[in-house]
Amino acid sequence: MRFKEKLKEELKGILSEEELSFLPRGFQMLGTVIILKLNPKLLEQKELIGKAYLKLLPYIKSVYINFGKIKGKFRTPEKIEFLVGIDGEHEVIFKEHDVIYKFDITKIMFSKGNINERKFLATLVQEDEIIVDMFAGIGYFTLPIGLHSKVKRIYSIEMNPEAYYFLIENIKLNHLEEKVTPILGDCRVEVLRLRELGVKADRVIMGVFPAPKDFIKEALSLVKDGGTIYHYEGVVDKENYLSLFEDFKAIADKEGCRCKLVSKRFVKSYGPNICHVVLDILVLK
Repeated sequence: MRFKEKLKEELKGILSEEELSFLPRGFQMLGTVIILKLNPKLLEQKELIGKAYLKLLPYIKSVYINFGKIKGKFRTPEKIEFLVGIDGEHEVIFKEHDVIYKFDITKIMFSKGNINERKFLATLVQEDEIIVDMFAGIGYFTLPIGLHSKVKRIYSIEMNPEAYYFLIENIKLNHLEEKVTPILGDCRVEVLRLRELGVKADRVIMGVFPAPKDFIKEALSLVKDGGTIYHYEGVVDKENYLSLFEDFKAIADKEGCRCKLVSKRFVKSYGPNICHVVLDILVLK
């Protein structure tokens, strides 16, 4: 029996038939915490629903409810509120592909839908590569690459002080101090500083939404002799994914660079024909 059916069975006779039909299809589980999104028609019954989750999932300690979307330049959750269980369990630690992640769910976004991309990107990295992760967050890509490849050095740049704090914590938890250099600051400024220090990258990760078009010019300062791979992403119409490449290429052309689309990946759907796309772009001077 699917979990939603079990949930309906647990709440049958407590919720109306209409309310039962509005129960969520799924939830986000992070360690011993789960986060729900509820239909507004269920908010009056939210505590009863939360307790049902705790009963059906005895290994879960706390249930939170997500009331909003992601907001601001730091892409923080708009409102995540404790529902039932152990209050204060909002700082979570969990493993994904042997990588340990620690963060505060009320302050930091974590997309479980990107799990395959986090795993896959590490498989592309060759021995002794120099990588710049321009929007490192808590280490979404930095950590799996550091743990599952023979990378030489990762420069991980993050502007949000909250995320940077957990990036430092996660580097320590995964024992990656010898591979990862964390940098707090605006990546447009920091990549230029790296370039002044003589850093040229084998691979540059530009994993942020919306597509970071305004950061391409500075990112291109890291191109090395022999070429650099850029992982550039955004949310676009599936049939029009080449518009992302065209935006990137137009700026590269102005900077005297040549670029070639090596491959693409559709990571997840955001609606009819709207997809999260990752482009792997080879850039040469």
